[in-house]
Amino acid sequence: MAIGPGNKVTTTGMMDVRPETPQAPNLSALGKGKGQPQPSPQKVPVKPTAEPGSLREQFPDASETEIELAERYKTLTDEDKTTLEQILSPSVVTALGKMLPEFKPVMEQIGSQEPNIILPVSTVATYAKLSYGLDNDEEAIQTFITDVGSKMQQVAQSEQPMEQQPVPPSQPQGIMASPQNMEQV
Repeated sequence: MAIGPGNKVTTTGMMDVRPETPQAPNLSALGKGKGQPQPSPQKVPVKPTAEPGSLREQFPDASETEIELAERYKTLTDEDKTTLEQILSPSVVTALGKMLPEFKPVMEQIGSQEPNIILPVSTVATYAKLSYGLDNDEEAIQTFITDVGSKMQQVAQSEQPMEQQPVPPSQPQGIMASPQNMEQV
């Protein structure tokens, strides 16, 4: 047992004791049974035909894996796609590309070019509770998100060019046309 985030007890196994790895079975006798082994029928790879407007037609050099990934991406909801776009920063695409190199070109197209800052929810909750004087994690996080969102909206509005207001025509010049004080000049 161990103490995890939020002072909660977690069961992680015995400390300083490695788990036992079972021995793999001896398979050396396979295939040495009675009679001659039956040859398995040869499968001839069939290249899928391209439907008009299909991904295969659009990307003739793409591998089957890339086409399958793109087809699956098309079935995601808009919310799922937005989440992926936000998460797939350049560093994440690079790391995942090392594990799944066949997916890297697709991830690069989907992902963002802006780096991410990743914070644990507990960190954001603690900060928000201290900043806003709240006790509830969910309420503090929601307040934090609302606050950040409103400030980003203010920034976006301030960056928009201000509309030009028409200047009223000049008034006739006279003593009272532009009073600076109560004295006559």
